[in-house]
Amino acid sequence: MNPFLKKITVFISLFYLAIFLSFIISNYIISKRADYKLDPKINKIIIGNSQPQCAYNDSLINNFKNLAKSGETYFYNYYKLKALIKQNTQLDTVFIEFSNTNILEREDQKIWETAYMNHFFPNYSFMLNLEDYYLLFLKNPVGFQKTIFKTIKENTSRIRKSNYNYKDSIGRYWYLKRQKVKAILDSTTHKTINNKKLNTIKLSKYDLVYLEKIIKLCQNNNITLFLIRSPYHPKFQVDQYELDYQKLLSERFNTVTFFDFKKFSLEDHEYADLQHLNYKGAAKYSLYFNELLSNNKKL
Repeated sequence: MNPFLKKITVFISLFYLAIFLSFIISNYIISKRADYKLDPKINKIIIGNSQPQCAYNDSLINNFKNLAKSGETYFYNYYKLKALIKQNTQLDTVFIEFSNTNILEREDQKIWETAYMNHFFPNYSFMLNLEDYYLLFLKNPVGFQKTIFKTIKENTSRIRKSNYNYKDSIGRYWYLKRQKVKAILDSTTHKTINNKKLNTIKLSKYDLVYLEKIIKLCQNNNITLFLIRSPYHPKFQVDQYELDYQKLLSERFNTVTFFDFKKFSLEDHEYADLQHLNYKGAAKYSLYFNELLSNNKKL
């Protein structure tokens, strides 16, 4: 082998070995010290994406914590919940968002798209297994390597600062002030979308597998799990997926109790947009939800 090429090969090999060791060692340290502990009074949580994040004002719901996060898929929900269950033995009830948007193939893309990996992977990387690493690398090798570098950087920063608190980075209630329903409905873009008819849709192949893992995780830990569909505006264009959605519910997730609040009565000014509630809608809905929980009524 050419001496120059040999030096380059050795350098690259040592570089990747150093990266690999840094990742493994920093993840090991984090795994021993990561703090996901909640207030001991919190025995109920909700996880999911931005829809529940904006809908449940947990300051108005007793013994309840909103840990949903915008853009987060079931893949990352699973590892979040795994960490929370391990450190919070008081948890006995979990609500997880299951809406029409959650069933689409685009949710799979969010697992390994670089922007999403960069945002979510560092919080849960120390819990993932080899199969998960392989999936991320296989689907996006360049993005996965970039995310590894970011994870090492964040892990190193946490270790250096002795900051192992993950509670503030894994989800919270999102207080939205905006109210854009009228502007959206009046827009040309929405009118164009409204006139389109969907012939076929592609369902999630990977992400829904992690919803099944969440169900099994709760069962194994004697935690009551509910699938829940939070309110959204009647003009939100997702009802075109309803038949596929109901089919999944009845055939694949029929062992889990499902609560449907998509038609919860709200005024246009109580929505931030067609998919999300603003703080007014969240307050109204959260008080109603709290009453149901407090009275132990069937939701």
